[in-house]
Amino acid sequence: MSSFNNCIKFDLDIKEKNIVFKDYFYKMVQMKKHKIYEAELIQPACPYCGSLALLHNGHLITNIRYPTANASHPVTIRLAKQRVRCRDCSRWSMAQSELASKYCSIS
Repeated sequence: MSSFNNCIKFDLDIKEKNIVFKDYFYKMVQMKKHKIYEAELIQPACPYCGSLALLHNGHLITNIRYPTANASHPVTIRLAKQRVRCRDCSRWSMAQSELASKYCSIS
């Protein structure tokens, strides 16, 4: 699975280490063939206190349109962002990356 993840990251030129790609497939959207990648954005530590004791509370799934050189085959990343609660400081947070901000769906 690691080599599959690294191949997709290389293909899309994504350097974010907290994104894990799981699968990809093709889907017809408005009579156009889209390539859809499924990925998960992992939150390794609390952004407020840095604690590793996190309680996972589901995911927020966003569809991110990713810019590519070939406009005839658009790419969409279905990103599942982890929602977590810190057990030390009791604050809620959501995973963020350079690819997409907290509630954003544009890369």
